[in-house]
Amino acid sequence: MQAAKTVRRTMLKRHLVYDGWKYLLIIALCWFGWDLLYTTTAYRSPQDKRIDVMIMSATASDEVLEAFLKPIWETATPDMELVEGVSLLPGSADDYTANVNLTVKLAAAEGDIYLLPHDVFKNFALNGSFMGLDQFIADGVINVEGLKLDSARLTLLDEETGAATTQVYGIPTESLYGFMDGLQFDNRNAVMAIAVNNGNDENVVKFFNALLQAGRGEKPEWLQEAEASD
Repeated sequence: MQAAKTVRRTMLKRHLVYDGWKYLLIIALCWFGWDLLYTTTAYRSPQDKRIDVMIMSATASDEVLEAFLKPIWETATPDMELVEGVSLLPGSADDYTANVNLTVKLAAAEGDIYLLPHDVFKNFALNGSFMGLDQFIADGVINVEGLKLDSARLTLLDEETGAATTQVYGIPTESLYGFMDGLQFDNRNAVMAIAVNNGNDENVVKFFNALLQAGRGEKPEWLQEAEASD
């Protein structure tokens, strides 16, 4: 009897040594299948019921961004099912990886509001990725009082007609000091813009303005000291 048990144990060990990978493969496939099923069947708020804010920064975490956005969501656009903040891979206009990541998100309409370094903003704005804001500013829907807009005023050419259109395509955030503490992000060279294919213009513009106003604040002491020492 003991000999039979020993033989069975030996056979089981050999089986696991030579065929164990099969069980690991089955487990991995089951996990992958479950994850795929959950991803494809999980409820996702439709475009007109959500607002996604993308910020290209090495310091602003998703958690900090969410905490900053939540009270704005509850006040400005309470009818939205979801307002989500996402930190993007930081980079410059010459950074291939960062720009591919940003291109994919814009093409897939994954983001509505973008906070980007000025050179990155300009590169994508000239390609028609962001909405012109002149009419919203003229109507008072977006309050830009006291803000300098010239660096975000660009001229775009219509490829079909060749007509040139000059207007503001984003809001420079250099004096929106509230972002520095609230988002833990040095936004002095950043621009905030609205994706042209956001699919939710009315609510996105409303939230955009509220976010803009939330960024207003006093210049931080550390910045005053840094400027005084220059």
